[in-house]
Amino acid sequence: MSEALPNISSMKLTQLREELNLYGINSSTFCEKSEMITALQHARDTLPRPTTSYREVEPPTPQPQPPPPAPSKEEEEKKRFRATRRNSITKPSPFSTPSSSSGGSAHSTMPQAATATATSSTATNSHPPPPPQAAPSTSSSSTTTTQKDAKKALALRSPVVIHQRIKEKPTSTITTPSSFATPTTIGERTNSFLPGSPFSFAIHGSIYDDDAAIIRIPDGTCLTINSASVDAKSMEHYLHQKGALGVSLKLSSEENPQLLPLWTFDKEKSSSYNISNLGIRVAGPRNIRLGACMEMGYRSGASVDVFVFGSVTLDSDKY
Repeated sequence: MSEALPNISSMKLTQLREELNLYGINSSTFCEKSEMITALQHARDTLPRPTTSYREVEPPTPQPQPPPPAPSKEEEEKKRFRATRRNSITKPSPFSTPSSSSGGSAHSTMPQAATATATSSTATNSHPPPPPQAAPSTSSSSTTTTQKDAKKALALRSPVVIHQRIKEKPTSTITTPSSFATPTTIGERTNSFLPGSPFSFAIHGSIYDDDAAIIRIPDGTCLTINSASVDAKSMEHYLHQKGALGVSLKLSSEENPQLLPLWTFDKEKSSSYNISNLGIRVAGPRNIRLGACMEMGYRSGASVDVFVFGSVTLDSDKY
């Protein structure tokens, strides 16, 4: 009987499970096919063969169904008679008249109300209502484009504002670089720049970090600072002060509030009064600070301005 059995290694998983079930072995406890093969081989070698033949393990082969028998002549005549009678009731002849006596025609017409109802129902069934049309797929994209255009228009009207407020200190005298003989107090400096305009600002020098200028960059705009410089005449006058060394341009951000130097003019090391290619680009919404920190010599009342130059544009990553 074992010669008639198929080779275990060539059997499918379904065949392995069904033959194991014939031996009373639960195949759901096995995870790998190799475990099923080992268990089936052991069952064939040690257990008696079940009374059910192996052919019952395999799925039965579907047998072709015989075609339905042709209807007899009597059945065809009955169907034809029913169809004729049904048509005579639902669709009466326009030339027939209602019978007033018992000896009238056998095919009487239906009332007009019933005929109208049948006609309307037939018309309704023959013309079903059209399915609802789906919304156009371009509506979402047009809405997104409209919102983007509105944000762009708002960004074009949102200027970059730079503001410096010099606070009076009781132990120092702050003077303008154009008038050192008669010191005057510096109050506030404010400028605003719309996208598309050049950026230029004179930052007044100070030894205090809280005198740094604050730059507010709105959403959708971008500030680029390319170069910085000092006036040669003002710097030469400042360097005549005792202990004067120079000035440093410093920057801080919201992520790092500490003022860090970008460029320093030193009377002993610097050969030029300006620097270019700073490459500072800041996109909004964000606030940064720029300070001109004097290196010594400030107590005598002398100070210089650091001029920064760049441009204000729309944020190219958004528009």
